[in-house]
Amino acid sequence: MKNNKLAIDGGNPVRTTEFRSMPFITEEMIENVSSLMREGRLTRFIGSLVPGTNEIMGLKSFQVEKIDDSVTFLGGPSVRKLESKWSKCHGVDYSIAVNSATSGLIAAIMAIGIGPGDEVICAPFSFTASATSIVLANAIPVFADIDLDTFCLSPDAAEKAVTQSTKAIMPIHWNSNAGELDAIMSIAKSKKLKVIEDASQSPLMLYGDKYLGTHGDVGVFSLNEPKNIMTGEGGIVVTHDSSIAVKCRLIRNHGEAIPDQNSTDDLVTNAIGYNFRLVELLAEIGVIQLDHLPHLNKVRKENYTYLVDQLVHEFGEFIIPQRITHLESYSPYTAGFRWLSKNSKIHRNIVAHVLRSEGIPVACGVSRLMSDNPLFQRQLAYGNNHCPFACHLYKGRGKYSIPELPNAKRLQNKEYLGFFQIGWPNTISDMDDIVKGFKKILANKKYLSNIDLSKTDTFIPGR
Repeated sequence: MKNNKLAIDGGNPVRTTEFRSMPFITEEMIENVSSLMREGRLTRFIGSLVPGTNEIMGLKSFQVEKIDDSVTFLGGPSVRKLESKWSKCHGVDYSIAVNSATSGLIAAIMAIGIGPGDEVICAPFSFTASATSIVLANAIPVFADIDLDTFCLSPDAAEKAVTQSTKAIMPIHWNSNAGELDAIMSIAKSKKLKVIEDASQSPLMLYGDKYLGTHGDVGVFSLNEPKNIMTGEGGIVVTHDSSIAVKCRLIRNHGEAIPDQNSTDDLVTNAIGYNFRLVELLAEIGVIQLDHLPHLNKVRKENYTYLVDQLVHEFGEFIIPQRITHLESYSPYTAGFRWLSKNSKIHRNIVAHVLRSEGIPVACGVSRLMSDNPLFQRQLAYGNNHCPFACHLYKGRGKYSIPELPNAKRLQNKEYLGFFQIGWPNTISDMDDIVKGFKKILANKKYLSNIDLSKTDTFIPGR
């Protein structure tokens, strides 16, 4: 590169045009949504008991699609079609569309019977909703460290975190990576724990012979921007278990209004006044986007593979890609790396600041580790009485603590670099711009390595 003068010093940036993954919108989506608008079909959920409701509650998703009624407790034609197509694509009997993956996680946790006094193990390195969904289900998140190579829950740490109050494990497939999911499943089986897969970033990706999200008792996907498939907002809960599916359907739609005096306690428990319904307009976008998901995943895979190959080839001494445990089917939400400041002598935050100045967006981790939220640090969620941590049903009451989590802190505070812009409409040429950004950094290595990060507030991590 002839001109290696950094943009932070007045040089020309690598990029001056917008650089991000974007929603994939087709004329068919626009026309279909417009048609629904003209029809006035914004939603077709009814949140009360009408004739036939109990008869349809346990139907598989492909059967639900065939219901003739436009207005049902299970939603309208577009919602039910999306659920049926999702089930078919992922080889699962039941898919339940919701208005967000956060809502989906809450419904999933409550549907498997988790509640006050129960603990759910999860990693701290994720978007806040992974842990807060546990609290929103009136349960306790117990943080266990990540594996520094996969960025996912460490099986050893998860096993050590199990207590008499543990009822479930939530593996989080960060950047669409399963991590050591087989080992997590083995631990859950031996300890008789439920498994809730946070597969928000992992649609249509195989781990072994099954799709991510379908290995555990229940899995949850996200449809919000900028995930692999984007409807704006939305989520999908999947399960092979009819009782879990029924419970999720109740929790999604004012479920307390449906059971009667003859209903079992198991059916009534946790089925209280939530409204997690997905509207027809967003579901219709999802129906069409799902047809394009193989192509959209292919774009991500090709960009990711090229970017990793180039960065490792050029700068392998300084940068290590996230270790992927299902590389054949991997189509990442984000391309994740570890930057080795010790080898490069350049602090990760400086690298990020320089890249951003060159027009290349980069993330330095999550906004903060979930375990660092005041909610958990102060053990104060509901009211002013430290609930649910001080719940009289919680056997760990007064003993709740957050472990050291050295791997998660190291990744978050010192090493993580993530690139969100690997999806459509980005191309190999765009990936070359990321590589050019790193080339400029290494061309100015001596200068950048002499910057004292402690004496400046210029280099602040973030997105």
